[in-house]
Amino acid sequence: MSTNKKLKHFWQAHNDKIVLTILLMVFTAYALFIALNLKTGIIPDEDSHFIFAKHYATTIGIPPDTDQTAAIGWYIQQNPFLFHWIMGRFINLITLVQPAATDWQVLVILRVINVLFALGTVFFCYRLSIDVIRHKWWTLLPVFMLTNILMFVFLAGGLNYDNLANLLSMASLLFFARALQRKRFVINSILWIILIGLGTLVKYPILPLAFAMGAAWVTFVIINRKSLLPLGLTRNHLPLITVFVLIIVGNFSIYGINLIRYQSLTPPCNAILSEARCALSPFVGRHNEIALQPKLTVSSSMQMGFPSPLRYVFYDWIWHILLRSFGVVGHQSYFPLHLILFYQILFYWTLFLSFFNLVYHQRVEPPKLYLLGVMLFYALTLLIHNYNSELVYGFQQISLQGRYIFPVIGVILVLFTSVLMKVPSKIILWMTLLFTLGLSAYGGTITILLGYDTIFSGWFV
Repeated sequence: MSTNKKLKHFWQAHNDKIVLTILLMVFTAYALFIALNLKTGIIPDEDSHFIFAKHYATTIGIPPDTDQTAAIGWYIQQNPFLFHWIMGRFINLITLVQPAATDWQVLVILRVINVLFALGTVFFCYRLSIDVIRHKWWTLLPVFMLTNILMFVFLAGGLNYDNLANLLSMASLLFFARALQRKRFVINSILWIILIGLGTLVKYPILPLAFAMGAAWVTFVIINRKSLLPLGLTRNHLPLITVFVLIIVGNFSIYGINLIRYQSLTPPCNAILSEARCALSPFVGRHNEIALQPKLTVSSSMQMGFPSPLRYVFYDWIWHILLRSFGVVGHQSYFPLHLILFYQILFYWTLFLSFFNLVYHQRVEPPKLYLLGVMLFYALTLLIHNYNSELVYGFQQISLQGRYIFPVIGVILVLFTSVLMKVPSKIILWMTLLFTLGLSAYGGTITILLGYDTIFSGWFV
């Protein structure tokens, strides 16, 4: 067989994997460039995460709160700890190998570890795409879109607990989807619970996602109880069950105790720290300085000219989520205002196509329906949190961040692809696909190259 024929045969057999490899390599290259060259103080809360990681490196267990940690506004006692504990162990390893390592060198290594977390998120997004979409080429669209969401790429190159939380959430959603497809139901069910349980030990905002997945899983089991029950647990499941129990105990020791003792998922500062230490928090200072007294009600906010809840959802909130996902928001920001209209058009066009497909096909596959429900519940929880913050601070977008939607971004992109590939009109399908590819490419990682000396001037060392 000639060389050309061998290459042609290899391409035909592995062309989708080759394209996937290229996408992963390009994403990794950009993320590593950011990790190695981005100045400190740009990635959201990176300096704070580094301080906490170094503090956790001082002990093998959970360290006490100090004036330095309290001044950041985060608390250690009775709060999730996993990300900083893991980063602390890596710092121990780095200093063991290179005792003279500078803070910058340690930070860069931790950033590279976070790149691996983000790369894992992309990989699990691809695996979810394979399981849900089941088409050789369409499965690559969610990967292409995810690796061109600018905030995701910048976050990947920084030290931030969102990278680990996103990885665990995406992996959990993969095994959750497999369980609902009845693929090794018991094992995949235990796996998704373990992974999302680890995610809630990274940050408490993952709890709504865990709750939604749990409610959906229980609903699925009840509906299909005749074919699923009894679950058929065996000794082979014992190692996974042991880990499962440990994760449940770990979560109860934080959230369960907090609910019993403080009637809250996280304890109020004055319940765990002295009044003097609580006063160090910048969040307390911000609240005292700019929070409205009293907090606005929905009716009073509308009387003052602020948007109604409906207008807030479909104009303000969606607009800001898109702007702060496809842009970069940290301690320095880039907003793609010239592209936001096109992102909005794609979003609302997708809603229309979803409705059209539902009317045309008159069915939705059960796993997709459960994933949609989980995603909508999480998004609704985020929306309510953001709207409540607007009522407190007078619609200043204090806590509105695009990256907060990233725990379910893989589901959003996979469902978007599922909608697009089901469009009955080939002309509409291809026009929408080309528009999506063009917008993702033009507004994605190439922006870093095109704007290196302009948009991002002064961001890199």
